[in-house]
Amino acid sequence: MAARLLWCLFGDAILMERREVVDIICQIVREVPGAPGTIDENTRLFGSEGFLDSLKLVNVVLDTEQQINDSYNLAISLADDRSVSQTRSPFRSVASLADYVLAVAAEQPQA
Repeated sequence: MAARLLWCLFGDAILMERREVVDIICQIVREVPGAPGTIDENTRLFGSEGFLDSLKLVNVVLDTEQQINDSYNLAISLADDRSVSQTRSPFRSVASLADYVLAVAAEQPQA
């Protein structure tokens, strides 16, 4: 996955850095009760090694959507049929969630 994503909205170029997306997700995850002391892109979120239950996962995903949408003036949805039907969940780690955010953002219509 590319380190950054560039697209145009309403004639303005918007640059979304993967590192910024990872930082947003890490900040959100740090606020979850029971989060590990160290959160980075390798932190497992959901699944056999993850620390989130399904309710906490939903909150993290919705908070991530809102923060990304507010920060980049987008209207992405991360919890959809595509995300839950994948063989490997995009919610298994901070890194996989960041990659999924970038992929969904790249599909947004350009102005």
